[in-house]
Amino acid sequence: MPKNKIMIVEDEGLTAAYIQDILESVGYVVVAHEFSGEDAIESAMTTEPDLILMDIRLQGRMDGIEAAGEIQKRMSVPIVYLTAHSDKAILDRARITQPYGYVLKPFNSKELHSNIEMALYKHRTEKDLHVSAFYDTLTGLPNRSLFFDRFEQALKQAKRSQQSMALMMIDINAFASINETMGHEVGDQLLVDVASRLRDCIRESDTVARLGDDEFIIMLTGIKDPNDACDVATKIILSVGKPFYINSTNCSLGVSIGISIYPADGDSLKTLLKEADTAMYRAKECGKNRYRFFNETCEMINKDIGFLLDKLVSFVIARKGVWDQDGWVDLLIDIKRRGVPFSTDITRYVGALLESLKKLYVSALPVDANVDKIIPILSHEILDFILEHDGVWKQGDWEALLANVQTHGLEMSDDLYNVLRDSLESLNALYVLLCKKCSYNSRD
Repeated sequence: MPKNKIMIVEDEGLTAAYIQDILESVGYVVVAHEFSGEDAIESAMTTEPDLILMDIRLQGRMDGIEAAGEIQKRMSVPIVYLTAHSDKAILDRARITQPYGYVLKPFNSKELHSNIEMALYKHRTEKDLHVSAFYDTLTGLPNRSLFFDRFEQALKQAKRSQQSMALMMIDINAFASINETMGHEVGDQLLVDVASRLRDCIRESDTVARLGDDEFIIMLTGIKDPNDACDVATKIILSVGKPFYINSTNCSLGVSIGISIYPADGDSLKTLLKEADTAMYRAKECGKNRYRFFNETCEMINKDIGFLLDKLVSFVIARKGVWDQDGWVDLLIDIKRRGVPFSTDITRYVGALLESLKKLYVSALPVDANVDKIIPILSHEILDFILEHDGVWKQGDWEALLANVQTHGLEMSDDLYNVLRDSLESLNALYVLLCKKCSYNSRD
């Protein structure tokens, strides 16, 4: 167990040395000894002690009480005062800084040690209570109470700076069936993993919280355009939609997302929360892996993902799994002529799917397989699987797909398994990106 770090603030050299000897003899680490309040403030920020022993009377313009007040504005650290004076005026001033104890000089090692241990214990207890009061115990995300407090503060700032904000309600589709079929242990781990992926989808200035069960909420601050929320929602759908591998279990999740925008949709937490919740239920009514704005025109546009898949399969077969940069550029140009809207993400997933099809052609299938015939069949079975399940599947669905593949006389090798999994993930990402387009119309 790591030793507690103590900082001493004492302008009497002999007294400071005596205190340090006591602390080190009982197992503490003295990280700094400062003589003035000004130096104590700077040192506390760099050494990050677990506790500060602060003499009330110090040399210089700042006494220990003033220094303690400034330190507590910057960090949470317990402070125990050292003093030879116990007059009421001084104690009243010190009490304002909410110290964790007083040690009257002169003192012995037992008195000092017991006061430090009591202060450390009290601080740990308060910290644990704070965490349990404001953070979700399973995922470590802020809970409802902390999120609403942060949102209210951010809303005030947005009103002062005349910036926009977005509130996103997120629900995991059919999560109850996960607990029923796979058990609560797997369900809890999935929630932890989902929370981690959600954190990765937002900036440090934004906040994601767990409202309870399988519901999460996100606050996006300082957005330049409401369609910025579209980008985040799509990123979330793609991230959460990637397969989860827990205890040899392979499953994919879908989410329904409702979005409200400040100031276009309202100027209070109550209103924005209600509207985001309404939008989320609209998204759920439309199926899986959807997001909806409260005030929107959201149109499902079929970009003929079958055409895109056919082009990639034909490209691989025609070139027998070998091509150069010019061939890759020609393929992209040909696809763009069809009207497929390209972005960095779409190009990346087209490349990933192309690499998977290349591996399927070159090495994953048995040497005696008719690759020119079997690759289009397998590719469209994967696409049919995605369309049938709308990009969301469970372990049993995945196993059924693998079983269907084997009906073509193929042995499920590790290479074939991995290529099919990678192809499914890449094609599913393209399905989300190409077949779901949303635009936001603000109110008149």
